Amino acid sequence: MANASVQESILPPPVVLASAATGVVELIEQNHGDPDSILGNASIHPDDLSSPYNELLLSDFCTLFDEAAKQTGNDNFGLQFGEGFKPRHFGALGYAAISSPTLAAALRNVEMYFPAQQSQSSFGLIRDADIFWLSYRIFDPRIENRRQDAELSLGMFLNIFRHALGPQWSPLEVRFEHDATDSAYGHEKVFGAPIRFGRRTNAFAFRRSDLDARMPSQDPYLFSVIEPFLKSRCEIQQNPEDFATTVRNQIKLHLGDVKPTIAEIARIFGVSDQSLHNRLRAHGVTFQDLVNAARKELALHYLDDHSVPLTDIADSLGYSELSAFSRAFRGWTGMSPQRFRRTTPSSLTDV
Repeated sequence: MANASVQESILPPPVVLASAATGVVELIEQNHGDPDSILGNASIHPDDLSSPYNELLLSDFCTLFDEAAKQTGNDNFGLQFGEGFKPRHFGALGYAAISSPTLAAALRNVEMYFPAQQSQSSFGLIRDADIFWLSYRIFDPRIENRRQDAELSLGMFLNIFRHALGPQWSPLEVRFEHDATDSAYGHEKVFGAPIRFGRRTNAFAFRRSDLDARMPSQDPYLFSVIEPFLKSRCEIQQNPEDFATTVRNQIKLHLGDVKPTIAEIARIFGVSDQSLHNRLRAHGVTFQDLVNAARKELALHYLDDHSVPLTDIADSLGYSELSAFSRAFRGWTGMSPQRFRRTTPSSLTDV
C-alpha cells in the first residue's frame, strides 16, 4: 500500500477539457444560483471556461458540480446537466463520435481517445453474452466528491446513444457507485430504466444489436480533421495506467472461446503487433499481463452470478479446460472459483 500511495503522490493531477462544462453557467442561472460564487468555490475562473480546449483540474470540475448542487438546492444538478448535454458539446471527442459511421465505431473512438478529454479515468465496454455494459469511473482516489460527475457523465454518454437510436431509446439498466439518493425517481425518468446504486462502477446496459445503428451525421472528412488533434492530446495526457486500461478493455471485449492475440488487438488500434508490444514494454507491462488482468476482472464479474456454470465462465475467458481456469483463479485470489463462489453472495452479475 505504501508504494501505491507514493505512486499517487507523483502522478500529475487528472485534468478534463473545459468543453465538458459547456453550458454550466447557464444551468446555474436557470437554477437561480450565483455562478461567480460557485465557480470561485471550485477554484475555477470564468476565463477558464472561455475555450473548450482549456484544461481544468478534474478535482475542481467535480467540485464545481458538487457546489452547484448544494448552492442551488438541486440535488440532481449533475443529472440535469448531463440530460441536456449534446455530444457536440464535448468538442473534438463529441464530433469524433457523431462523425463515425456506426454507434459501434463511435464508442470505439470515444474509448480510444477518451484520455484526450479526461485523464486518469476509465471509459470502456464490458461484454456479457448479448448484453454490453458501458462503464465509466475516475481512477484517482484523491477525488471523493464523484456523485454529480458520475450522473452527468452517464447522461452525456446516453445522448451519444440517443443521437444514433433516437430520443426515446433507453438502456436496460443503470448502475452508480454512490449510494441511493432521496430523488431516485429523477434518475429513472432521465434514463428510462431501473437504477441501481452502491455498485462497483458507473455503467448502463444495452443490447448488442444497438451497436449496429448508423450515426445520422457520419462524416469521414470531419473525423479525419479531428483525429490528429485527439491523437496528439492522447500522447501528451496518457499515462501508463490509461493506456493499459484501454488495451485491457479491448481484450475484455474480444475474449471468447480462445484468447485474443496481440496481432488482433493491434489491428484494432491501427498499429503493428510489434509496435503495440514495444509500447506496452515501454510502459512496463506485457500483453499477457493485460490478458490475465482482463480475465481476472471478468472472472470476478461472472462469478457474482451463481447461475452461470463454471465451465461456461472458463469458455468465456478463453480457457480450454475448467482445470486451467481454476489454476489461474487460485493464483489470482488464493482460492478456487468454487470456494470463492461459496463465500461470496450473489450480486446479480454486478459490474
